[in-house]
Amino acid sequence: MLRKKRILVLGQTPPPYGGQALMLQTLLDGEYKNAELFHVRLEFSRDFDDMGSFKLYKFWGLFKAIILTWVYRFYYNANILYYGPAGPNKLGMYRDMLLLAPIRFIFKKTILHTHAGGSSRLYANLNPVAKFFYRIAFFKPDILITLTNYSHGDEVVLKAKKLFVVPNGIEDEYPSYHAKFGSVKNEIPNLLYVGAMYEERGMLELIEAVRILKEKSIPFCLQLVGIFISAEFKVQIEQLIEKYNLTSDVFFLGTKIEAEKWKVFGEADIFCFPTRVPSETFGIVLVESMQFKVPIIATRWNGIPYVVDDKVNGILVEPNNASDLAAKLELLINDKELRKTLGDNGRAKYVDNYSINTFLKNMDNVFGEI
Repeated sequence: MLRKKRILVLGQTPPPYGGQALMLQTLLDGEYKNAELFHVRLEFSRDFDDMGSFKLYKFWGLFKAIILTWVYRFYYNANILYYGPAGPNKLGMYRDMLLLAPIRFIFKKTILHTHAGGSSRLYANLNPVAKFFYRIAFFKPDILITLTNYSHGDEVVLKAKKLFVVPNGIEDEYPSYHAKFGSVKNEIPNLLYVGAMYEERGMLELIEAVRILKEKSIPFCLQLVGIFISAEFKVQIEQLIEKYNLTSDVFFLGTKIEAEKWKVFGEADIFCFPTRVPSETFGIVLVESMQFKVPIIATRWNGIPYVVDDKVNGILVEPNNASDLAAKLELLINDKELRKTLGDNGRAKYVDNYSINTFLKNMDNVFGEI
């Protein structure tokens, strides 16, 4: 019997409950025939407010991670490093460089898993010293994993030796939810958004779109699940809701996890994802919607068209286009049969492509190639 590869996974698990952290927890919970995983937990963000910001406690987290990585590397003889780089965010990039430069050389091989693509685009504008450390941290990984065929060109800049496409996969929560609650029938169509709320996620377009629906007397209820990245943007959205007389139509539910989150998906009629985030590659919330048979309206942006097939399991709209979003929302609100067809197709695509077993099997195959 071949000995399992011993892989040190360096990354943050929940909290906060972001897509990348959730998927890392899923990876760690899996069982593999080709690998044994060891985990050093990063503590760079205590909640969503901390993400992408400078905090003094993060320096201690960085130092502790470096020390633990050295210990785990030799104590457990874990000679393969697995890491998920930050997206095209300078602060995250410099953090990754500070973390990887003093540790990567002690490993025989490196796997980089890009959940937020496009970090390689920052390389061209770095000064010579920063470029040197960037190359030490990121260049020539033995394996680069992307979530869709839309890779942002990272594999070219980073000169990856091997490239694998592994879509995210999640546990199927729908059967147990449906057995308990059955099918929810809403008199007023329930629109749902789940995720961190900031401008590049298309929140302004979403509020403008439902304003248009309200103006046309089209019935709807919009539920927003998640938290705002900044207090200023929260105030801006709340002021727009007040200005447009939407206080009885738009509801903030805060963060929902596990059973509470599945309940809001189970009660939704349409899922809205009008993102235009530069690093967007997949959107795990799209898969969560698909497993619950919720039809999707999402932007034609980066890797999203690889997940949402236009007019098959959802409808794609142009990014930063509130009128297009409103028109497609109106279409689905008024066509219950189309909603059902798109939802059923989404469920089928989830079962075929995005189950947790498929994800873990694909990752095991990747581990076998390192």
